[in-house]
Amino acid sequence: MTPKSLLLIHGAGSGPWVFDGWGESFPGLHIAVPDLHEGLDVGRASMDDYTARVVAEGRLLGKPLAVCGWSMGGLVAMMAASKLGPEWLILVEASAPREVQGFNEQIEPCPGVFDSERVYGAFPSGVRSRPESQYARAERKRGISVAALPERTLVISGREYPDERGRQLAAFYGAHLREFPTLSHWELVRAISVRDEIRRFLAAGRPVPK
Repeated sequence: MTPKSLLLIHGAGSGPWVFDGWGESFPGLHIAVPDLHEGLDVGRASMDDYTARVVAEGRLLGKPLAVCGWSMGGLVAMMAASKLGPEWLILVEASAPREVQGFNEQIEPCPGVFDSERVYGAFPSGVRSRPESQYARAERKRGISVAALPERTLVISGREYPDERGRQLAAFYGAHLREFPTLSHWELVRAISVRDEIRRFLAAGRPVPK
């Protein structure tokens, strides 16, 4: 079994453009890249709002379906998986759910936006940033529960978050893990080698030994 469609989910403060060029790595697949901010008052946008956007887009796609999320988009992908039932889930250094990062009840989400580059640091040259939901970020920091993930789940991590977004995440859900210890968080979404690994995973259902 191979996928018919691939749904890509961007991270916080960015947009669909972070996946520019990905289509060339997945010939023959119908690729969809929803804009999580579309139609929303970003200052009041929640993680549930982002998830609903992904679910609505995913239900329009042909199956078998693969869903891939990077950074915040990885957590959105996890939240959407129970409703979409994708055959493959790929988490590229995804924001961790409550089960891995823990829960902080002292954090109370409130409306507002923040400057993405001021909080996360400068984006790579040529990559546009935009204001992001303060409410959704607080929800992530507080802790969002994801009970289970699909059997065919691949966790990809780099040098910046090898434990919480890599080994610990994969271990908790029994997911496959592929580490890229030389790649930064941004390089993971831009490197051809990561796309090659995802393509092999979609073909085999598990990481292919090098």
